[in-house]
Amino acid sequence: MLPRLALTATNVMAPATNPQTGTIPTGTVVYNTNTNNVITGGINYSVTPGMYVWITNRWIPQFDRKQSMLYKSNLDLRPVSSGGYVNISGLANKSFNPTYTGTYRLSISVNYGGGNAKAPNPGPNPDQSDGNLNIAKASGKFRLNFGGTNYDIPVHAYSTSYTAGTGTNYFAIWQEYYTTNYITLTANSPVNFSLTFDQDDLTEFYDNGNTTVYSDQFDGRGRISFDLPCTVELTFVGD
Repeated sequence: MLPRLALTATNVMAPATNPQTGTIPTGTVVYNTNTNNVITGGINYSVTPGMYVWITNRWIPQFDRKQSMLYKSNLDLRPVSSGGYVNISGLANKSFNPTYTGTYRLSISVNYGGGNAKAPNPGPNPDQSDGNLNIAKASGKFRLNFGGTNYDIPVHAYSTSYTAGTGTNYFAIWQEYYTTNYITLTANSPVNFSLTFDQDDLTEFYDNGNTTVYSDQFDGRGRISFDLPCTVELTFVGD
């Protein structure tokens, strides 16, 4: 069985000792029982539980440091244009607890589609398209607040509407968007996060992108996670 010691940093030999005085021999192996976060001069000397070997003047971990967490939203969410930023169900008020001190990859994947576009030229209303086809753009902005820092992702998608009886209407044609950031986290220091969405005022959609009008056929609300969840993934990549 390996000696069990509570190391304080990878550049500190203690509490290991050489009974014949001086530095312990290169190749000395111990099992560290302690977690301690130490960053000095931009260099990470932190330790976490596991096996370490002493090489010249430093403890070198002998184990793979892996941590990855994937968080998913619920499906088929219906944002409106009048609500400002609203929580994405399944990705609101979450918490991530880093196992290690160092750099993590923060990957965000979102998707968004438009609702039902207004029929073209149904009357004198100037905010609707003339002709037989309305190609309407829906848009908005996702915002991930991670530990107090905002990461914004503008999105858009298109829906189509034909004059009654002249063609097929299309909606929920979602587009997927990604962003990746690298952040520094501290072991055993949980970080709270929430994903929200703010839909723009959609004048070319029924009820300007708000609640259902008449029936599902005239529902102008947007579509989030129609059949694919939005995700937030954190992966440890190193010191």
